[in-house]
Amino acid sequence: MKLFEKIMYPILILFLLMAIYVAKTNLQYFESEMAQEDGIFQWMIFYTLLFASLMCFYRASILKPFRGSVFAACLIVSGFVFLAFAMDEMSWGQRVFHFSSPHFFLSHNTKMQLNFHHLVVNGFHINNIIFTLSIKVIATLYFLVLPFFYPKLEKIKAFVNRFAIALPRYSQTGAYIALAGFVSFIPSELRYVIFEFGFYWILVLMMYNPLNDEVFSRKSLVR
Repeated sequence: MKLFEKIMYPILILFLLMAIYVAKTNLQYFESEMAQEDGIFQWMIFYTLLFASLMCFYRASILKPFRGSVFAACLIVSGFVFLAFAMDEMSWGQRVFHFSSPHFFLSHNTKMQLNFHHLVVNGFHINNIIFTLSIKVIATLYFLVLPFFYPKLEKIKAFVNRFAIALPRYSQTGAYIALAGFVSFIPSELRYVIFEFGFYWILVLMMYNPLNDEVFSRKSLVR
């Protein structure tokens, strides 16, 4: 475990314990101040996603000469995806600059805001669809299947490394299981906000020190 992880995991646990304590002792404050939109945890989610985005862009810039254009392009795409998620958390600046939502979002967004995670189309909640698919299908493949076969099958290893896919260590998968356990103690439907905060921070730590760290580390490069 690297120094950054040793610092961030205890900090993450402290934030989770704080959320549990406040939710159990002052549920109204937790829901109206901490977990609501524009609350402290949503802003921390924004900065976490922004940090992940910058990490991808930085790695693309320093690793392109050694890993090639495809590797760098995949990191750049990942960076823009994280940036889009970060901006969507803040409704693309709408709640900061207070501009009006387009008609489509007024009609199809449960909060009538300019974001996609509260979008409802033909009765389907986009956020639920994305998280249902990612948790039940993609997450299973990503957190359990790929790390298992990565060291065993050269074709999978070559594919993962070529397209700059950072794989989780089993310790990080365990951190997600622990996160789900922590969040279950929060007596509020807004516990999902705390889960998202923890989810993205563990994702950042996983990207920082993945199972295939040698692909992303400058120490392994021959200059």
